[in-house]
Formats: sequence, C-alpha cells, structure tokens
Amino acid sequence: MKPKNCVIFLHDGAIVLPMTYVIKELAASLAAGTLAARTLVEDCLAAIDDPNGEGKRAFIETYHERIRQQADAVDTARKNGWPLPPFAGIPLSIKDLFDEAGIVTRAGSKVLADAPPAEDDATVLARLKTAGFLVIGRTNMTEFAFSGLGTNTHYGDARSPFERDPLNVKLGRIAGGSSSGSAVSISDAMAPATIGSDTGGSTRVPAAFCGIVGLKPTTTRMPSAGVYPLSTSFDAAGPMANTVSCTAILDHIMAGGNGVDEAPSAVRGLRLAMPKGYLFEDLDPHVASSFAAAIDRLSAAGASIVDIDIPEIEALRPSNNAKSIVAAEAYQLHKARLEGGLSSKYDPLIAFRLKGGRDILASDYIEMFITRKKVWTSVQAAVRDYDALLIPTSPSIPPTLSSLVDIDAKTAINALCLRNTAVSNYLDRPSITVPCHAAGTAPVGLSLIGSRMHDRRLLAIAAGCEAFIRH
Repeated sequence: MKPKNCVIFLHDGAIVLPMTYVIKELAASLAAGTLAARTLVEDCLAAIDDPNGEGKRAFIETYHERIRQQADAVDTARKNGWPLPPFAGIPLSIKDLFDEAGIVTRAGSKVLADAPPAEDDATVLARLKTAGFLVIGRTNMTEFAFSGLGTNTHYGDARSPFERDPLNVKLGRIAGGSSSGSAVSISDAMAPATIGSDTGGSTRVPAAFCGIVGLKPTTTRMPSAGVYPLSTSFDAAGPMANTVSCTAILDHIMAGGNGVDEAPSAVRGLRLAMPKGYLFEDLDPHVASSFAAAIDRLSAAGASIVDIDIPEIEALRPSNNAKSIVAAEAYQLHKARLEGGLSSKYDPLIAFRLKGGRDILASDYIEMFITRKKVWTSVQAAVRDYDALLIPTSPSIPPTLSSLVDIDAKTAINALCLRNTAVSNYLDRPSITVPCHAAGTAPVGLSLIGSRMHDRRLLAIAAGCEAFIRH
C-alpha cells in the first residue's frame, strides 16, 4: 500500500513526497495478505535512505537488517496461518530516550555514549512490540528533551517539510522539539507510527510544525519506566501519527490496552471554549487565519464555541520559566555532570537552560506544587461546563533555521514555540493537536485540551472534529 502524496514547497519550487500511512488501513491490508510486511518495511527504509530526504537528520540509528528479518518472519507466520498480534509488521520509530534492551539510551546526547546498554525495553515500548509493531530506528531529538526547537548540535537538525531545501541542509525551518525526528519520520513516510515524550509541548509542537497529529496524555496514564526523564512531574510519553485514529490506537496500547480506536463524537452539540488572553496574542497572521477558519468550520458543523476568561491561566504564563518545577527537576538530574566538568559536552543552549534550575530553593519548589494544585482546582471550576478548550498549538509557523543566531535568539524563539503548549502540561490535561492549514501552506495546528484522566473522551472529540479542523 503506497501512501498518498503531499506537496512540499521549497524556496524555488516544489517536490512531491509520499505521506499518509494510516495504521488501521495498514493492519487490515497486512491481515488480508494484500500487503507484505517486508514491502511496507522496504518502503519506509527507502524514505529514510533517500539521499535528498531527511533520514540522516531524522534518525540517530536505523535497524535495517533487523527489521527486514522481523518483517520476513511476520510474512512467513501469516502465510502459514500462525497467530499474530493485530499490528504485526507495522514499522514504529521511537524517540532516542526510550530504553531498548541491549541498546544505549543516549537521549540525543554524546554525554551518554559510554553508558551501559538498557537491560529492558521501556514499558510503553514493550507494549507496542507485543502488539506487533516493529522498531525501525531511533529518532533524533533535542538533547535531553529540553527545548521546543528540535535542533541538535550532535546529530543534525531535522527540518519541517515546509520550505525545505533538499540540496542545502542549512536552508529550511525547524521541525519543532523536542521530538523532532519522530515528527519528521511521520511526515516523510519513514514510519506509520512513532512515540515521543512531552514535558512542555514536545509531541505537539513538532506535530504542528510537520503537519501531523500529536497527543500529550495525562501524565500518570503513561508508565515512565525506561523513559529517560527531563521532569518526573511533567513528562508524559505520547504518540504521533497521521490521524487522530492512529494516535488513539497507539495511546490505547501504550496505556495498557490492545489498540482500540475511539468512536468519533458528534460535533453538533459539543461545548467548546477558547480562553481569552495571551494564548491568542501576537499570532502569526497565517496561524490566526488558519485557526479562525477551522473554528468557523466547527461552528458551522454545530459546535457551540465561546470565549471565556480563565484568570489563573492568564496570570501563569508558564512557558520557558527558568524558575519552575521542570527547571528544578531537570537541573537535579544533570547536576553531577554539569558541575563535574562535563558541561562543555552539552549543547550550549541545553546547558544554559539546565543551569537555570540551579538556584531554586527547596521551599520554592514545594510552594510551586501547592500553587499548581490550587490552579488545577480553580481551572476545573472554570471549565467544567465545556467538553474541551481550543487554542492554536503554537503562535508561530515553523521558524527558520537561520533565525537561530545565538542563545538569546534561541531562548526567545523557544519560549514562543512552547508558549501555548506549556499550559496543558502545567494543568496536566490531555491535549491533542490536529493540522488546520490549507494544503501547500505553512503547517498550523489546532489543539483541543480535555480534562485530566479523560484522555479517551478527548480522543473521541478530536476524532469527531478532525474532518472539520482539517482544511
């Protein structure tokens, strides 16, 4: 099954890349014998190995021969009528912070190159393997997952499909971070499924910047065992794929299920709210117009959409706050290396950001948690009458690589990229981004934010809204 095509616009023309793999369709074709696992794997490897593609920057490591052998074993089992799990033979890319037994988890860094190999697979990865997914490789990421830019001084900068020049790797736009390579692996048909992690927007920003779907689950729904941490209070492993259905299947497996999709909710009668204030300030004009057009389509389909005041969110503005729970926990994790002479081996931006948590007092850290719980309660009271909140995923289209001139510029652009996504991390509410831009234009995501621990309800709402959100 060849994926549908999409056009990627460059500075001096356009190229056509294969794009849309849908997990449910692939599983049905594999089960029916109309698609061989080896054929699917070879198509994905060809996209990775394309000399004019992003494979060299999207992946840190690719398992060519291993996945070919696994695909052949799946095809043999299927021909012999042997029982197979429901998604047997579908390639999966994984962010470089998920443990795989026998593989060194580098978390996008050179600092951990000499670390011992992992003894076991991360829990969420083990569950996906049990369901039949085959790991095709480890994707590039922001070092230690601490930036929304997605750039990496050690392994290269994976680029957004929009305005990418295949002949000059320095011309193009960032893919967003920290799960940059994961998003590009989907947008460029290098894999039908991927998993990343989200602490302040790390699945949703790259999904929005690459024109795909990304989910940040409620933190405690996803096991953290075997996932290299940034902030244990905020980290959540999450799926990214081409459709809401695909993310729902992956989410169900990762949370301990067997890969059930979520039936779409009716759009007519949905009660949706847009929080007034800074989340809608200083939007790129293309983001503003694309988002507004999607809201008009949802409203025409029968959704009730209103503007509401949530003073707690307006006062908070959590993006890129150096004095935060995330900063304190991240610094503690890296303290020994940063203060022990290894600071120079870090990406300068990441070292700079990590050191921002150095002077946070224990009393301040405790107070942050008390404040956070109070905000949760207040926000819940303010939004209890609504099915979901709607915001632009990022106020910006993907920034150009050339705009990242120094640490000050990177810090400012990082704060902009993560400004809107950080809210749902602070509130620990599930959030999903769905593309809402017109074909051939800069990618824009619309985010729906649900209630804590009601992730499957959010996925049902997003599945119902998806056809109207997409242009």
